[in-house]
Formats: sequence, C-alpha cells, structure tokens
Amino acid sequence: MRMFHKIFLCFVVLFSITFQGAGFFLLQFAYENAVAQERKYALQVFQYNKYVLQSQMLNQAEYEAKQFTSKVAVFDAKGESLISTLQGEKLWKLQNEDTICFRTSEVDGVFYIYVYGGVKQNHQTVYLVTETDITQIVEQQRQEQAFFHRIFILILVLAFPIIWVLSRYFTKNIELVNNVAKKIAAGDYSQRIAFVGNDEIGELARNFNHMAETVEQKVNQLSHEARAKEDFVANFAHEIKTPMTSVIGYADLIYQKELSKEQVKSSAEYILNEALRLEALSQKLMDLFVLQKQDFTLERTNFREFFLDIQADLQMVCKMKEVEIKLEIEPGDVLLDWDLCKMMIMNIVDNSLKAGCKNITIKGCCEGGGYKLCLTDDGKGIPPTEIPRVTEAFYMVDKSRSRKQHGAGLGMALVAKAAQIHGASLQLESDGATGTSVILVFERGQQS
Repeated sequence: MRMFHKIFLCFVVLFSITFQGAGFFLLQFAYENAVAQERKYALQVFQYNKYVLQSQMLNQAEYEAKQFTSKVAVFDAKGESLISTLQGEKLWKLQNEDTICFRTSEVDGVFYIYVYGGVKQNHQTVYLVTETDITQIVEQQRQEQAFFHRIFILILVLAFPIIWVLSRYFTKNIELVNNVAKKIAAGDYSQRIAFVGNDEIGELARNFNHMAETVEQKVNQLSHEARAKEDFVANFAHEIKTPMTSVIGYADLIYQKELSKEQVKSSAEYILNEALRLEALSQKLMDLFVLQKQDFTLERTNFREFFLDIQADLQMVCKMKEVEIKLEIEPGDVLLDWDLCKMMIMNIVDNSLKAGCKNITIKGCCEGGGYKLCLTDDGKGIPPTEIPRVTEAFYMVDKSRSRKQHGAGLGMALVAKAAQIHGASLQLESDGATGTSVILVFERGQQS
C-alpha cells in the first residue's frame, strides 16, 4: 500500500473514530441528564403517593387507586399484592422499608421508571411501587442518534475531498523524492530535489541533495580513476612496445646479417638508446609505485638548508646541459621528507632541461601561513590548454622530443603525487612560448 493511501485511510479512520466517539459521549451525556431529571420527577411522584398511602393507612380505609396520581402497586410484607394498576404483572424484590430503589424497564415497547420502597404507618409496613413513563426520552435519544448518523455521513462525504487534498499535500514531496531517487538509481546523478522547506521533509530533501552531490562526486572520481587506469595501461603498453620493437629489430638485424662495423655500431646505438628509455621508464614506474604505497614521515626542515644540500646536484645536472641555475631561497621551516622532496625538485628541473631552457630560477619565501617555492625556466613552455593534463601519467607535450631524451611522461605525475604527500598545492603557469613556472605552496607548522 502506498504512503498516500495509508495517510488517507488514517485520516478517515481517525476522523470517524473521533467524530463518532465525541457524538456518542455527547448523546449519552444528554440522555443520562434527561433520565436523571425524570428520576427526580419519579421520586417526587413516589413521595406524593406515599403521603396518599400513609393517609389511607392512618384512616384505616380501603386502598383506593383513584386517589393516587400515577399508576401504583402496593404489597404487604409477604409480597402479596394489595392493589395494583401497573402494566403487567411484576415480581418485586422486597427491600428494607427505609430504602427507596429505582429500576428502568420496558413493557410492551414502553419504557418506565419504577420507584419502590417501604411505607410505615400504625405499626404496619407495606411496599409502594410507582410507575413513570419515560418513553418520550428514549424515543428522543433514538431520533438524536439517527440524526447524528445522518450528519456524520454528510460530513464524511464533504470531508473526503479535504482529506484527499491533505493526503496529496503531505505525500507529494515524498513522491518527488522517490522519483528523483529512481532517476539517480538509473544513472542520472545530476538529479536534485527542487523544493526547499523548513519541515522534516525539507530537511530530508536537503540531506538527500547533499548525499546525491557526494554520490555524483564519488562516481565521477571512480570513473575518472577507471579511465586513468585504462589510459595508464594503454600508454604503458605503447611506451613498452616502441622501444622493444626497436631493440628486437636491430638485435635481429645484427644476428641475421653480416654487417659492417659502422652498421653494427649504429644498430647497437639504437639498442642502447631504447634500453636507456626502458630503464628510465622502469625507474619512474617504480618511483610512482613507491609513492602510492609507502608511508612517509615528514620532519620539520629549513628550506634554505635543504637547498644548500642539493645545490651541488642541481648545478651538476644543469652544467651538463649548459644551463645556468639561480637559487634565491629564504629561510623557512616546513614539514617534508628529504629524499622525496629532492626527487620532486629534480624532476621539475629535469622537465625544464628537456624543454630546452637556458636559465632556471628557483625562489623560495615565506608567504602568509605557508612557504612558497617557485621554479621558473625560459624553455619552450606549455600550451595553456595542455596544462591541466601535464600531471597525468605518460602525458607528454612534445612526444618526439621527450622520447629522444629518454622521457616517459611520468615526471610531473611523480611531482603531483609527492606534492600531495607533503600537503602542498601545485600550480603550473605558462603561455606556451616563453617558459614555465611551477609553484609549490607548503604549509608551515610544528611536527605532530
């Protein structure tokens, strides 16, 4: 059964029980009040007839029914009838003469209130019973009940549309949530609940929208990671296939044919270059795997001391390419892993060298609540449209140039992962013509 039907039936049942219950107690209250009034009147009749009976007993006269103001019955102490004008023969349970009792009975469709009690006079005790007709009260109650039932049916018929509208009002928002949930379950994660209220349904809608946003983000993240893994496998297979094909081809050429010394040397050079590419690719993949799996302990380190330690290595790799490097590093403490940070800096510099730069500048300074490190070169740069993809594994802006220099497109992927481990933000800026700036912002703080 749907929620709408449940609410509708609950409204109808609750309304019916409430209305009928209130009507029953109201009619019963009115009836009991009317009967109570009749009992008072019946008691007055009994008292008057008691005086009449006492007068007859005092005068020791015969009991005369016409002197009584209502239908009566008189019994002696043994229960034998002395006089009776009541409807039908009745058996009365004799009571103590000082007790007055009431009883309501129906005789041939007529309702009476009987009042009976003892009467003492001249050392004689008899019992008097008086009869009062209350049929009108009972009939009036029946008429009121019948009228009430007609009113109830009329009001229920009139209330049906109102209850229907209220039920639809209370369930339409739930139905809306259900419809949106069905669409999300079908794969449309962009669906959101439009209405906003301040009640529990509104709160449910807000929480549902928040959940839907989280689910959409997680699904997009998983989809992106799945595509990234597929691209990684495809690119890896491609990068392996090219050098392996060259190695196998030239090795087979040397093995199968008689070649001159120069031809053998040339073939061996091709094999060596491709082997170096495979070695670089293997090393980069191993570094990337280590970054994914290993837990690093960050220690509080002064950045100037760090660069003084790696300065000789930086100058050596730059001197081999005839590139001038300039360091402008201010003192500042950050939390870092020494070897991991060195690998990150060396990869950035290596990318600059492969871009054909002649000058590299590394500046470091405290800025705000962090430490900003900027590495700038004057190489070929990166097209602005390509910048978002630079940190993807195996992505190369200039594939032919990278392969000649034994590149595999993993350098900036390693940099991005290392920056993430350090809790640093990574930003690349380039116009695609006059060089590239790589900006790292480290958080400063005490070691936990």
